Amino acid sequence: MNRRRFPLPGTAAAAAVREPPRAGGGFTLIELLVVIAVIVVLVGLLLPALTTAKESGRTTRCLGNLKQLSLGLGMYVDDFKAYPIYTFDQDGFLIPISFWPDELRPYTQHDWTNALYRCPSYRGLTLPRTDIGDPLGSYGYNANGTRFAFSPLGLGGYLTEPDNWDSVEPIREARVVQPADMIALGDANLMWLIPPVLKAYYGVDGPTTYTGFSRLDINSWLRTTAPGFGGREGVLRATEKRHRGRFEVVFCDGHAEGIPYPRLFEKSDAALRRWNNDHEPHADQLVK
Repeated sequence: MNRRRFPLPGTAAAAAVREPPRAGGGFTLIELLVVIAVIVVLVGLLLPALTTAKESGRTTRCLGNLKQLSLGLGMYVDDFKAYPIYTFDQDGFLIPISFWPDELRPYTQHDWTNALYRCPSYRGLTLPRTDIGDPLGSYGYNANGTRFAFSPLGLGGYLTEPDNWDSVEPIREARVVQPADMIALGDANLMWLIPPVLKAYYGVDGPTTYTGFSRLDINSWLRTTAPGFGGREGVLRATEKRHRGRFEVVFCDGHAEGIPYPRLFEKSDAALRRWNNDHEPHADQLVK
């Protein structure tokens, strides 16, 4: 007769009998919590890198747009030996001729509302011009230099006779002293637009927005970011989100730079010279 043998107390065999095996080899609660904590840490480390990579991709596409526009601008200048007139009257009325994107259309084959004129990082409105409003959108033209008016200092043309819009003259190519250090095109500086303004000037209903207005203009920047100016904080936040606070800018010789906005709009002589075709700072022309 076979007798069933039991392991002696205190032996490994006895311990094996007393301790039931884990069901399915699963994780304990503590192990799961450790894994979740590791995943949270990894996500926290990876998200900024992913965000940076996505913004870098958008910046690359924006630079591609600006380079194409720069090529169109260069071909225009080769043909006319002058830069396109901006055609914006500071009194709020438009000269009865086309805006600079219309002048470039034969060379770019794109209109203002096409993808070529839309920066992927831009979150404002893109609207064509109206009888009383200039185009709204991603990119801007250095029309006026350091003067807040139709000016012989920038690229957008000037009046040879005050208040006589028949006397508009373009900026000749030879007038640009340092093409490699003269701003031509880039991300437009943003302004605060509220629904009543959108309705009155563009006939559209929309929310409060921070939108570019087809100019890259130091005086407009100084006004809209001055302490106490309505919408100032929103303009700065929207600018920080676009290319992480950098303006993508193309110069008259065709090269591009990404310039942080504090450096682009600083009032040093070296920075101001970049706005003016005579390569002089003209700080006295800035808004006070």
